[in-house]
Amino acid sequence: MKTWLKSTLGIAALLISFAAKAQITEVQIGVDGLTCSQCSRSVEMRIRKLSFVQDVKMNLEHTEGKVYFKSGAKVEVDKIAQAVVDAGFSVRKLKANMLFKNVAVSSNYCFAYDNNNYQFIQTPGQTLNGAVNLTFVGKGYMEKKELKKWQPYMKSNCGAGSKNYFVTIEKS
Repeated sequence: MKTWLKSTLGIAALLISFAAKAQITEVQIGVDGLTCSQCSRSVEMRIRKLSFVQDVKMNLEHTEGKVYFKSGAKVEVDKIAQAVVDAGFSVRKLKANMLFKNVAVSSNYCFAYDNNNYQFIQTPGQTLNGAVNLTFVGKGYMEKKELKKWQPYMKSNCGAGSKNYFVTIEKS
């Protein structure tokens, strides 16, 4: 019994310490097809219906929006992208601002966050500390032409069982 309890507490401590190493703070989503304020409002209202969303700010001029989240909520990036599609539009880009606390990454590095896997592709080795802009790579998160450039690198090295997101660090 003591061994089991020690093991369980050790795993829980590891998960808690890891969970504190990264956190999504906001998502920027580019939307193709926005031509009027009603289009923009339609996308905004679809995204607002998601249980983890605190606020949405759309920018019709740049055909994009910023999504902010409720404190402590599990962010489901694929549901944000699907909300845009459900509103009748397509996603041009999806980027997330994520806070890191001294996490060493490189190409094919995987980490779990909110029961999902995130795998860095085409990322030079570096230690992330503070706010980092990640670009989501994959079908539903970028234009088809851009996706073709990334497909050779999209080979999952993360464990099975969770949603796997491919990400890269946004170039300035």
